[in-house]
Amino acid sequence: MNDIERELRAHFNEPILVCFELGRLIGYGEDEDDCYLIVDFPRRRSWCTAVGGYMYLTTLLGQGIVYSQTGEIWNDFTRLDSLLELNGCLRQEEFFRIIDVKRSEASAPNQPS
Repeated sequence: MNDIERELRAHFNEPILVCFELGRLIGYGEDEDDCYLIVDFPRRRSWCTAVGGYMYLTTLLGQGIVYSQTGEIWNDFTRLDSLLELNGCLRQEEFFRIIDVKRSEASAPNQPS
């Protein structure tokens, strides 16, 4: 496991901003050209280069805190997580790790895109 994969695993299932689009980080992929984040966006799964252009959103964890009547704590991060779930980007049980394959052959491993 390399440093990039280790970092991505630390943010598994979290909302992530890729360019200007909100998605859920679900895995790491690598082929002969590059290494990639595997991200679920509403209505599609995509491999995005790990070179740059993405941002973790954990800084939102303490922002905009609201306490519900049931005792739950909501913040901007949990709101984005809920928004992804409502739009079909469900949390995955396992971190996808796909190495040394063509992206076109593995763009949606065992899941509908």
